[in-house]
Amino acid sequence: MRRSLAVVTLLLVFAGGLTLAPAARAQQRKADQIVKDIEKVEMPKFDPAKINEPAARLEFLQARQKAMGRRSDLIGELITADPANVALTPLLTERVQVLMTTGGDAGRDKIKAELKTVVDKAGDPKLKAEAAYWATLIQLRTEEGDTAAKLKAVEAFAKLAPKDDRAAILLYAVGSGVSDTKQQVEIYKRIVKEFPESRVASMVEGRIKQAESIGKPFELEFTEAIKGTTVSMKSLKGKVVVIDFWATWCGPCVAEMPNMKKLYAEYKPKGVEFIGVSLDQPKEDGGLKALQEFVAKNQITWPQYYQGKGWESDFSKGWGINSIPAVFVVDQEGKLYSIDARGKLDEIIPELLKRAKGASGAGAGAGGH
Repeated sequence: MRRSLAVVTLLLVFAGGLTLAPAARAQQRKADQIVKDIEKVEMPKFDPAKINEPAARLEFLQARQKAMGRRSDLIGELITADPANVALTPLLTERVQVLMTTGGDAGRDKIKAELKTVVDKAGDPKLKAEAAYWATLIQLRTEEGDTAAKLKAVEAFAKLAPKDDRAAILLYAVGSGVSDTKQQVEIYKRIVKEFPESRVASMVEGRIKQAESIGKPFELEFTEAIKGTTVSMKSLKGKVVVIDFWATWCGPCVAEMPNMKKLYAEYKPKGVEFIGVSLDQPKEDGGLKALQEFVAKNQITWPQYYQGKGWESDFSKGWGINSIPAVFVVDQEGKLYSIDARGKLDEIIPELLKRAKGASGAGAGAGGH
């Protein structure tokens, strides 16, 4: 489950209800009046007490749709009337999100043209950088092209805005779309080298670690959250170990638990162990209690590592875990075998068990000669 992007989610709900800004009106109104009109648009606020009232929720969404549509139209009008107006700097994000989410191909083409106009006309460095950032990101996400061409687009942005560390986000956009692991790691290493203080750098360090740790010893030792015993990978050597990063609040994690229990029951007698790595909230926020109660209620019998810091937990963060469920598999030698085992355990586990059995058979045969 990836962490919620509230703005985008709401925009998706509103799909189909927005209109593109009519350019003709821009010729009739001055920029300062358009800016004032944008400021006058009030975004509706939802009453939490009405969360269980469908009619109230629908009314709120419709009102928000109308307000967002109005602001988007006005921002588009301002771009046409005065693309160098510095008031656009914080407003471009809204326009991009609305047109890219709800405008279809026409919306995408329109915002691309608008952003190009702003980049060409803007004299203010911040406004120019803002428009260039969104234009580059849209290019990377929607246009075909080889990796080298996309990297050149990022470099062009970095040249235009040399102090803007959003170039790290753009590099990540390129890297995340690369299927070749080696090339992807090279791009991620570039992020760490060129933007070491960026949030993206701390995130991709874990991705680099994942890719470079395949075939290497996987180290983990912790105090089990339910029984209080010590669990270590060293004590599990000789077994296939499934590492399940999850949380009780994670819908997909909970949905997959019955199948995980089924696999555990089938393969534990054959030399397989599971370890749950919990990303539940801190103890003071009820995270440990939630984990213990869930495990007891659902009769989950494999060890649980409660980290205690949610998404900021050192172990999972160090492994680049930013979405759950995520599943790793460690082989019988204690080496990391897979970092992408979700939905593949019924293939990977038998494969590793068969490999070990084959090796054992070969050893027995050799000893018999």
